[in-house]
Amino acid sequence: MPSPREPLGILIVDDDDQMRKTIGDILALKGYASLAAPSGRLALEVARSVPRALAIALVDLRLPDMDGMELVSELRAISDATEIVVLTGNATIDSAVRALREQSYDYLIKPVQPARLLESIERAGERWQRRRAEAAMRESEERLRRIFEHVSDALFITDDTGSIIDANPAAAAFTGCTLDGLRGRSLRDLLQAAPPDASQPPDAAAARAMRLTGELRIRGTDGTLRIVDTRSAEFAPGLVVHTVRDLTPQRRLEEELHHSQKMDAIGRLAGGVAHDFNNILTAIGCVSELVLASLDASDARRAEIEEIRRAARRAAALTRQLLAFSRKQVLQPRVFDLVHVVEDIERMLHRLIGEDVHLTTEIPSHLWPVRADPGQLEQVIMNLAINARDAMPNGGELAIVAANVSLTAPQPHEHGVVVPGEYVVLRVRDTGSGMNAATRAQIFEPFFTTKPPGKGTGLGLSTAYGVVKQSGGHIVVESEVGVGTTFLIYLPRADSSAVIVDTPDTPAPDPNRTATILLVEDDQAIRTLARRILAGDGYVVLEAPDGEQAVRTAEAHGAMIDMLLTDVVLQGMNGRELADRLRVAQPHLTVLFMSGYTDDEIVHRGVLDLRHSFLPKPFTPAELRRKIREVLGRPAAVT
Repeated sequence: MPSPREPLGILIVDDDDQMRKTIGDILALKGYASLAAPSGRLALEVARSVPRALAIALVDLRLPDMDGMELVSELRAISDATEIVVLTGNATIDSAVRALREQSYDYLIKPVQPARLLESIERAGERWQRRRAEAAMRESEERLRRIFEHVSDALFITDDTGSIIDANPAAAAFTGCTLDGLRGRSLRDLLQAAPPDASQPPDAAAARAMRLTGELRIRGTDGTLRIVDTRSAEFAPGLVVHTVRDLTPQRRLEEELHHSQKMDAIGRLAGGVAHDFNNILTAIGCVSELVLASLDASDARRAEIEEIRRAARRAAALTRQLLAFSRKQVLQPRVFDLVHVVEDIERMLHRLIGEDVHLTTEIPSHLWPVRADPGQLEQVIMNLAINARDAMPNGGELAIVAANVSLTAPQPHEHGVVVPGEYVVLRVRDTGSGMNAATRAQIFEPFFTTKPPGKGTGLGLSTAYGVVKQSGGHIVVESEVGVGTTFLIYLPRADSSAVIVDTPDTPAPDPNRTATILLVEDDQAIRTLARRILAGDGYVVLEAPDGEQAVRTAEAHGAMIDMLLTDVVLQGMNGRELADRLRVAQPHLTVLFMSGYTDDEIVHRGVLDLRHSFLPKPFTPAELRRKIREVLGRPAAVT
């Protein structure tokens, strides 16, 4: 029963002022709050102002501006929850029938006893509260249903036997079944457990699978492995709701990030090793060349020295591949059309892959320009073609296709993510034996190979990976055992207005010219060998182990220095900083940089551009002499 603390909103509609006051006083004595209106129009204004709070309307059938039953219809239109009690002194059969049709709660005839009026008000109030509670329940259920249907996680409701009695659309999408197809099925059978993860104790994994809680590895209805997080809660006696969140995309991205970090770590290690190793190889190569030059052609020792030189060259080739993988090699990028690169090597590819492999190329003429090192890109294509040939020992199809592609969203793959942008995509596809997931995960790591011992170094694909990444691109592998392999190389589109740069021919210098060279190298063995080679050619050689000593040596020399031959990486100041400092006093100083590798902070911030020259280590005496003559024949760069 309503109490004074929980008043019902009651509207009294009667044109008799005394009647409105009398009824209002009776209701007030019982704790009811009431509003009054002398006409139908004013009653509608009151009802519109408090539509949800109006519980009961006491309506006289005879009103000055409208028929009472007409007012009842209008009140119903404002709030169908309001209970109607007809109170009239002109009762007729017709009005009683109309009140019944309007689903009025009661029909009272004046004069009415206060007790009878209060009893009708009480019961109408109870009915209004009950209907309001039912409406709130329906609204709550509808809200929960909308949440249930639109939540992104898969939701299953099971009975105490584990059978599914309801599921949401996300569950249907997750399982590939219709909602009707899910009802009645066992949730445990639906979430088929995959083979246990070797990293987890078998008993722990089995316990979680029995409870259907925690992180589980399941086998989807399509046979694919999925990693899901499941949670269960009993929300009613005998009813359990299970939340299943698919973690597979998240875990895949985590694995890709881990793999990318591992590749970067290996790259840093490989780059550091190659840098130090190139210094050693420079010494070995130069010494072997100098010893060979000092021996007669008939000297029996020449064969051993030749073998040392060949071994040094093979080691140098390996270090170049390591530098390519670590993205610390010195590229010579320029803007070019990919069509010309493929056309130039197509004939060579036919010889490489043999007659039993059918090669097709599809390179449209309208490709966007790209900026990369054409020679290194040719090497990448050749490495992929050789691998494709080895994967097709009995012959097959090799296709090289290129296309312009615009990506508007990130494209995740096993080894990273291709960021949105405009690319020229080179697709190299074969019909060979293909690779499984474990092989694909390691395919770009240095020295990883599936070939028999002696058949490969395992550096071909790691080199391709480094060249493409250093060119600002991405390399993606798609492969399936027994189907074949496709490599996709994404090269960023270059500015179409960029000038295609070709290195001009170098004029031959006067061989009789005597030049002064300041040699700066922190490796004593290389410094000694370079000085010996240059002095033997008639150059005046000044030397220093670092930048500070080089500045002091130049100042002590006093005269003009023709060339600065310096390592890029030095203690204290780097080679570029040394060159800038020396050019303050000698603005026309010619500079030749050398290094076993050049890291991005130095290469791409001014040391290597079209105005400068670079000699990569390891180098031979002949290469050093040729580069010195070439650079001395150029006008000095002005910075």
